[in-house]
Amino acid sequence: MTSRLHRDGRIWFVTLSTIALAAAGLAGCKPAGPSGNTIATATPLASPCGTFAPTQTSALPINPGASQIEVDCSAWQAFIALNWRADPAKPGFPDPTADWASFGTPGDNSPKVWESYLEASNVFGDKAPLQGLWQAKRPAIKSLSRLSKLGNIDLSAIAQAGSGDHWLTNQRGDVTYYEVMMNQDEYEFITQANFDLTSAAGQLACAQRPGKPVSDSFPPLKPPYPPGTVLRGGINFPAGSGDGWDDTTCTGDTHGFGQNVGAMEVKAAWTPLPADHHLDYRYKTAQAEILDPTTRKVRTVTVGLTGLHIIRKRFPRLPWVWATFEQIDNSPDEAAGGGFTPPALPANPNRKPSPGFTFFNPTCSPGTDKVYACKHNAPPIPCGPAGTPCDPYTAPMQITRINPVGATANSVTAYVWNMLPATSVFNYYRLVDVQWPTVGIAKPIPGPGLKTPLTMGTPNPQGAAGGPTQIVANTTLESFQQSSNACMDCHVYAPIASPQLLAAAGPHGLRKVVKPGAGAAAPYAADYSFIFVSETKR
Repeated sequence: MTSRLHRDGRIWFVTLSTIALAAAGLAGCKPAGPSGNTIATATPLASPCGTFAPTQTSALPINPGASQIEVDCSAWQAFIALNWRADPAKPGFPDPTADWASFGTPGDNSPKVWESYLEASNVFGDKAPLQGLWQAKRPAIKSLSRLSKLGNIDLSAIAQAGSGDHWLTNQRGDVTYYEVMMNQDEYEFITQANFDLTSAAGQLACAQRPGKPVSDSFPPLKPPYPPGTVLRGGINFPAGSGDGWDDTTCTGDTHGFGQNVGAMEVKAAWTPLPADHHLDYRYKTAQAEILDPTTRKVRTVTVGLTGLHIIRKRFPRLPWVWATFEQIDNSPDEAAGGGFTPPALPANPNRKPSPGFTFFNPTCSPGTDKVYACKHNAPPIPCGPAGTPCDPYTAPMQITRINPVGATANSVTAYVWNMLPATSVFNYYRLVDVQWPTVGIAKPIPGPGLKTPLTMGTPNPQGAAGGPTQIVANTTLESFQQSSNACMDCHVYAPIASPQLLAAAGPHGLRKVVKPGAGAAAPYAADYSFIFVSETKR
C-alpha cells in the first residue's frame, strides 16, 4: 500500500500570464508604458530573496517559503499577482494583455485579480448556492456596507479586545468599509456536490463524515481500516496540488478545486477619497456605492485601498499563511509615553511627500476632540438601547501602529519598490508582516471531525505567546486589537455555524465565539476560517 499524505516542496510558480518587461529609460527621461504609467529607472537593488525574488509578472507563487525572508518574498509576489488587472472574461485570472508598465496606473479603477473573486456575503445567501455563480458577471461598481472585517462576530471571549461592533473613522469623518473575498478554490469547496456548506446543517454533515484514506492501493481500502490509518475528509479547505498531496471532498474523495492553488481569502479595507481626486495617485482605487451608517443613504464615491490581508492555505503550510499589507499614509508608530513617531520607510525615489496621515491627527487637542480626547487606538462605543451613550460614526480616530514594521519585511518592500513603475500607486504600499506555521503539516493530519482549537503549527511570529512584540496586526483591519492577539491566536478557534449560535444572536446580533471550557464540548472546527460562522444565514 502506498499512502499519499504530502509532497516535497519545490520552488516553482504557476504562470498565469506572459508579459513583456518594460525597457529601462535613459537617465533623466520618463518613458511611459502603453497606459501612461512612468517606467522606473532606479538602479536595481540586490534581491534579499534568492530564488523567491518577486518578479514583474502575474505569477502566483506556489511554494510559500520555509523561512521568514522566503515567506515575505512570496507574500509580495502574491500581492503583485493579485493586484494584476483581471481578465474581464475570466474571473480569478489576470488579463493576458496587461503589461508591467500598467501595473498600478493611477486612476485605473478596473478590477484586479482579487477583486474578481466572490464576496463571501454573495456566496452565503438565504437559499441554496447557485452553482454557476463563479462565472457570473461581476458588477462594475462595488457595493460596500461592511464596517468591520469581523462582521457580526464577537471574539471578546477568546481574549481579542476591541472586536465586534466597532468601526474605523478617518480624519475626514468617513468610516472605513471592508470586503471579504474568496478565490475559486475555496468557492468550489463550499459549493461541492452533495453538501450545502452555506447552511449550518450542511457544515455539520461535512464535519461528521467518517472520512477515508487517500491511497494508491488496488483494490481500494475499505472499512474497517487498519489501526493508524490516516483518514481524510471533513471540513478541510483545499491546499492545492502538490507532489504526494491531494485535496479531498467532505467524504474524503480526492478532488481538484478551482485553479488548484489552495484556498484564499482576501480581506480589504477601503476609505472614501476626496472628491477632487488629488490623492488618487497614492491609492489603488475603485468606484463604490457606500452605505452611510448614520443616514442609511447610499452614495457613489472613489475609495482607496488602505489595508489588505492575503490569507492562503497552501501545501505544506496547512494552518494557512497570513500576510498583511498597508498603505503607507495610514498611521504613525506609537512612541513612549503615549507619543508617536513617523513610520520608518525604506528609501524610494519615486515616492512623493506624505500629505498627512489618514487615521491620525498630529495636532489633535483633547480640548476639541470631544469623543476620544485624542486617546490612541480607542475603540468606539456602539449605540445600544435608547438613552445609552454611544459614539458618532463621524468622529475621527487616533490610530497608531503598536509594533513597527520589521527589518525583514522592509528589505523586501524596498526591493519591490525599486522595480515598480515610477508612478505606480503601489509605491505607496508596504508589507507589514507575515505570520506562518513553521511546522508544515498539522498534527494530526487534517481529517474529519476536527474540533477547536486547531494547532497553530509553531507560528512565526509567535503571536500572543511571544508577548506584544510578536503580534502581527494591520492598523486598518485590527485597529483596536494590536496588543492582544495575532491572526492565528484567534483563527484556531474558528467554528462552523450552528442553529443554536444563529438563534442566540438573532438576525442582527453578534455571534459570540468562545473557547471550549472545562466540561463544555468543543465545536467542530472550520479550518481556521471565520467565514462559516460570520456569513451563514440558515
